[in-house]
Amino acid sequence: MSLFNKKFRLIILFIVLAELISLTGFIFPAIGVAAFFGLLIITLALSLYRLEYGLWIVLAELFIGSMGQLFHFSSGGLFVSGRIALWLVVLSVWLARAIINTIRERRINIAFTKSEFFPHYLVLFAFILIGALRGYLAGHGLSNWFFDLNGWLYFLIAFPAYEVFFGHDTSKDPESGKNHLKTLAVLFTAAAVWLGAKTFILLYFFSHNFFSIITELYRWVRDSGVGEITLVQGGFYRVFFQSHIFAIAVFFLFIFLVLIHSNGSGPKSLKNLGFDRRFITLFFMLAFFAAVNAITFSRSNWVGLAAGLGLIALWLILEKQWRRLALLSGISLGALVIGVALIMFTVKFPWPDPLGGFRTADLLAERAAKFSGEAGASSRWALWPELLAAVKTAPLLGQGFGATVTYVSSDPRVLSESPTGEYTTYAFEWGWLDTALKIGLFGLAAYLALISKIIYAGLKKINSLSGPNWDNIAAAPFIQALLFGLAALSVINFFSPYFNHPLGIGYLIITALAVEKLYEKNISKS
Repeated sequence: MSLFNKKFRLIILFIVLAELISLTGFIFPAIGVAAFFGLLIITLALSLYRLEYGLWIVLAELFIGSMGQLFHFSSGGLFVSGRIALWLVVLSVWLARAIINTIRERRINIAFTKSEFFPHYLVLFAFILIGALRGYLAGHGLSNWFFDLNGWLYFLIAFPAYEVFFGHDTSKDPESGKNHLKTLAVLFTAAAVWLGAKTFILLYFFSHNFFSIITELYRWVRDSGVGEITLVQGGFYRVFFQSHIFAIAVFFLFIFLVLIHSNGSGPKSLKNLGFDRRFITLFFMLAFFAAVNAITFSRSNWVGLAAGLGLIALWLILEKQWRRLALLSGISLGALVIGVALIMFTVKFPWPDPLGGFRTADLLAERAAKFSGEAGASSRWALWPELLAAVKTAPLLGQGFGATVTYVSSDPRVLSESPTGEYTTYAFEWGWLDTALKIGLFGLAAYLALISKIIYAGLKKINSLSGPNWDNIAAAPFIQALLFGLAALSVINFFSPYFNHPLGIGYLIITALAVEKLYEKNISKS
């Protein structure tokens, strides 16, 4: 499967264009409003023509948009994010088509209900519904209840997504389903490459003398919900996007591509790898994404990345892939070293006047070792016992959506409004504890069972198709990357919430789709 093809370049072009329009719309609000409604009209028209086109737009926004506000509409007290609007458009088109097909065929034929994972989804949905009812009846506050539940509704995108991959059109033309998987892989990779490029661009601008434009850039990144830019030390800035979780998966993708190339169609000897042009390209991309993940300065992401690498090593041990296990250690360390060099080159590039002096490697080491003393870390640890105590009050079914916890925060923004630091909220950093609080330990178990089932089924299918020669399956590297990325995200979710948000939910759904597309049978057939 070629990732850097014409489709890849076209997707990058459209993504960059969308980002430029978003920035222009931020500076000139009238353009922003026109772009919002223009995007909706285009998505509606394309979805009516071919539902998959609408799905690609929805997924592209998910991959690059973090909090979903690159495009938005606000008037008075009304605020509608681009993500919600696009979700509604595609979901509505799917629903209309489903109703028409049901009337025409005189039977309900919904592809998602025939998914191998649907029973697991259904159990989780039941606990989400129970959490919604318990939260509403408990009177947690309608605003808190709605905005807490809101992110979980993104699960409904699975209905049009499965229709695209396994529905009516695909059952008539099985090749279209395979092409959809290729398109998903290219779109996912292209979006991650752009995220990485955007990360480096912002790092460059903020670490150099561009004071005339960085104020507007900072406001755009912050107000669009894309991420955070924070001064760390001496002219070095942390650039963090919530969407950087996709960069972790693509880092794993290039791990697998390098491993496969080292023992597949590429050179047979390790000593010859350095002179192989394709290997150099793959390794550079691996180092590029190592650098992107380093720039985030997110300890949660680093822990997840390390856990994913550890699981890849364990899998190679179980598969007795000893040569690749040795290569994994070498390329991971080498990619990190070159990644740090790329960061240093960017922030210390001599034009126009780099800011401050610092040692990049020392900053990274200090950040990795520091788990207390900072406002964010202190607040997170202060929340832990209070959140755990709240979970124990209704452990099995949870307190429902909208449930709040009060704790003492060290966040300067909280302290500016409350000198004691006392803060009450329904949104928490500890992702799995948040899930346990809202839908109980039963709901948490259902969620973990769904994730485990997807990972187990994916690895089992790859092994059953190819055994030790899994190089021969064109989609294997992408799906393996998604699977180990899902495992890494499950670890990250301990510290930062993703699986109650469209980013984590969307990631889970596309991983399940990719895994099921490996199966020879079409799940839309009865």
